[in-house]
Amino acid sequence: MQKRCRNGWLSGLCLALAMTACSSSHMEPVAVQGRPAMVDDAGQARLWVLGKQEEVRQVGVGGGNRRTAQLRSDTFFHFTLQAFDPQTSRPLWSQRLLTLGDPDAQGSTTSKVIGSTVDARLLGQDGALVWLLIGSAPMAVSVRDGRVVADAAAIEQRNPTLKGLLPSEAKYYSFDRGLVFMTADARPMVIEGEALDATGYAPTLAPTPEPERYANGRERVAPLMPYGVVPARQVTLGGQWLGLYTAREAADASKDQFGDRLRYPYTVLDERVNARRTFWRGTIVQAQRFDDRFPRIDSLQPIAGAPVFLNGRFVKDPANGNPLLMQAPDGVLVWSSTRIDQAGRLALTRLDTELKTVWKAELPLSEAGTANLVSVWLLPGRLVAMGEEETVVDDVTRREQHLVSVDLANGQWQGWDMPGERALPARQQD
Repeated sequence: MQKRCRNGWLSGLCLALAMTACSSSHMEPVAVQGRPAMVDDAGQARLWVLGKQEEVRQVGVGGGNRRTAQLRSDTFFHFTLQAFDPQTSRPLWSQRLLTLGDPDAQGSTTSKVIGSTVDARLLGQDGALVWLLIGSAPMAVSVRDGRVVADAAAIEQRNPTLKGLLPSEAKYYSFDRGLVFMTADARPMVIEGEALDATGYAPTLAPTPEPERYANGRERVAPLMPYGVVPARQVTLGGQWLGLYTAREAADASKDQFGDRLRYPYTVLDERVNARRTFWRGTIVQAQRFDDRFPRIDSLQPIAGAPVFLNGRFVKDPANGNPLLMQAPDGVLVWSSTRIDQAGRLALTRLDTELKTVWKAELPLSEAGTANLVSVWLLPGRLVAMGEEETVVDDVTRREQHLVSVDLANGQWQGWDMPGERALPARQQD
């Protein structure tokens, strides 16, 4: 080839061909960044997921043939935004937002690895814009297609007084109906709307509820909430108060002399992941202590023939944190585990008012915990969940992010394997 490509542009072409022949690229699976978010796109719900993907390119440098050419390793980190249809769990579009790498890579020296510690997170939606952070860099993207609309440079251009004063640490950014940040000279600011105008920020304060009081006017202090996720285990269904408890939990719930077990359900003993829970019918009575009258749990009796759930708890209504009540037919949804070990999966069961199973679905998600939080959204007629499925092959543990959309009428689900970028095979439901 060198003989035929001694001069001119042919020589350049031959060099390019030689380098191409010695080049390759390896892409790691996409790693989900931060928590996904449900976005409103002109009335259509869209699930947005930020991802980070590492690419290592082996680039041929110098001349010569494939045997003598040198290789340089270049590492890049691609930040990508992907939108999914929550009804089908299928991707709708993908937008690459930013790529980090060594801009000065040259010769045979391995390039610097830039961006390995940079992470990203979605902040919130402000009308036609969605704000996010990549590292400490704010970015606004279009709700329609994820196209970048504004970045730090655009913010400074629109607000000259902020030039050089945007914070260089992610902890100084948040969201409250717009991008909220603390300037480098300690001024709280917010950017709302597509004009990107920055104004002074005062936090939106939630109304302070009136404290509970005893009959004598003394303030009633609620017990502290326990750490972590608090399961919902009490419900009124078909006019009957029911508890979803183990025998020990039910015994603790029945010790309700002053009504705290009923008023503050989280104070009941929680046997956690190994708990085998079933349904107990409770008798609620009116009690009196001094001048205070209050309802309390008088007794609990197990319901014969009721199903048993490993780590069972009710699906919560996101509006109030209470168990979600289903209609047509009336009933409830129960989360549970299929097993206590790594092979266990998250199951979802719909029950009617007679506690009969309408359907049960085993989902391709491992049980939720502090290291594996499952995000859940409720849409009309559907439950959408995203979390990890943990598998062990040849003593190697793999955790893969999965998106699942469940039809609440029949329990049928559709899923998407995020790192594998493929549809998950449907499984037969009960």
